[in-house]
Amino acid sequence: MMSKIAIMSIVLIAVVSLTAAPLFAIESKPISDNQLNRLLKNVEKNFSEIKTLRTMLTQEKNIALFSETIISTGFCMFKSPSKLRLEFTKPFKSSLIINDNQISKYEFFNGNWQKLDTGNKEMMRLIMENITSWLQGRFKDPDLYEISAYRNKGTTILLTPKADAFKKFITSFELGLNHGMNGLEYIIINETKNNYTKIQFYNDEVNKEIPDKIFEGSNDKPCPVSQW
Repeated sequence: MMSKIAIMSIVLIAVVSLTAAPLFAIESKPISDNQLNRLLKNVEKNFSEIKTLRTMLTQEKNIALFSETIISTGFCMFKSPSKLRLEFTKPFKSSLIINDNQISKYEFFNGNWQKLDTGNKEMMRLIMENITSWLQGRFKDPDLYEISAYRNKGTTILLTPKADAFKKFITSFELGLNHGMNGLEYIIINETKNNYTKIQFYNDEVNKEIPDKIFEGSNDKPCPVSQW
């Protein structure tokens, strides 16, 4: 597999007390600081080659109070340095777009697209900006996260938020690197009360032309995207 992404403010999170631990309780010990620094340097170099990315995705939403997993499918498109579009196509249609500093959200309802309020814009912006940074291999942000990495069958980077305001929503991010260390296989968003969201990426295309209009968010509906 080539490079993969993740996600974004597909996080539907409740403001509840902090109790969750990393989902796939990484059984092995974290790698050393020296190993971590070498890993991050290597990953950033590899990820820097990604100028555009189109990838299909499957999202699993797990809520501890319910036994059934909510599964959604869709796609993600990224254009360096700061254009990102996340869209779900089944079982519902919704689109979330960041175009530089502009964030737009749409939902398909009763046969028509509707533009929605983005809600908590600061939290939304923080999450989206983090994702665009991760797509460029920039995982280390000492002001926002404690960072560690683990090796088992693969390599996982664990980011734990420092700010209390952030931790009310998200307890940690788990970012699964592919074997080539040049992209993400999955991202897990560990929420509160042991709820979590897992997004897996597949059928990606790297460095293919993506027109800027795909990320336009000023219209009353998102620009149509042809399937690839």
